[in-house]
Amino acid sequence: MSDAERPFRALARRTSPVEPDPTFAAELRERLRRALLQQPTPVQPRSSAMSALTPYLVVRDARAALAWYAEVFGARTVGDPYVDEDDRIGHAELDVAGATLYLADPYPELGLTGPEDGRVAVTLHLAVPDVDAAVARAEAAGATVERPAADAPYGRTGVVVDPYGHRWMLQHPTPAPSSGPRPGDAVYLTLQVPDGARARDFYEAVLGWAFTPGRVQDGWQVEGTTPMVGLHGGDHTDLGVIPMYAVDDIEVAVAAVRTAGGEAGEIERQSYGRSALCRDDQGLPFWLGQF
Repeated sequence: MSDAERPFRALARRTSPVEPDPTFAAELRERLRRALLQQPTPVQPRSSAMSALTPYLVVRDARAALAWYAEVFGARTVGDPYVDEDDRIGHAELDVAGATLYLADPYPELGLTGPEDGRVAVTLHLAVPDVDAAVARAEAAGATVERPAADAPYGRTGVVVDPYGHRWMLQHPTPAPSSGPRPGDAVYLTLQVPDGARARDFYEAVLGWAFTPGRVQDGWQVEGTTPMVGLHGGDHTDLGVIPMYAVDDIEVAVAAVRTAGGEAGEIERQSYGRSALCRDDQGLPFWLGQF
């Protein structure tokens, strides 16, 4: 075997460096310079777990759709889309307000096509901070407004169909109601009866009420009712159910009772707030409570 045929001898020879192509070298230096100067884009951390349910849209022009969803809904492309040999996007992933959305170009040969004009089978629901602005932005970008923004019991809502045939319900949900009582709510019912023990036996047999001792003689608290219920036995000027109504400002409420022709007692401080025993202009008693 000649020296030219010995591979290890060839590896042992000194190599001569080859000058790179000047144009390629200049382009590479410029790319490196731009990469070093570019500020990194902050990326929101994503869970590595796959969602149990992810919408997968087929759109007529996936590249245009990616740009449209980014402009209108603030979507962010996750990773690089998979591009098929025929230049169709076979798969792309978007993060839309923290939710995952997949999309791809049509593959009619596989039975995968986008919605037909005017025939939409699925609606995508997206919570947005400003429904009016989102609907206006979508319309300006070519969407069809199917339902203008309007208030509804479940929140302000608008519906658009994007240029690719998909229907979006844009909604800003109604805030959850406060857990505290609203002014005017009946928050407590006091049953004033002549005989507390007899009343307890009756309501336990009829309604299954369970009682715990209260803070006054022959006073009892009913467990687990809404609104809360108390029972007070003994000699009372008024017998029956005496409701307590919640108010924001008990001084203002007491003054309103008197102005309207009713009677109001002194405001008393309680463990839960302040209260006042009142009567309406026909003599019916009730309590006001500020909590």
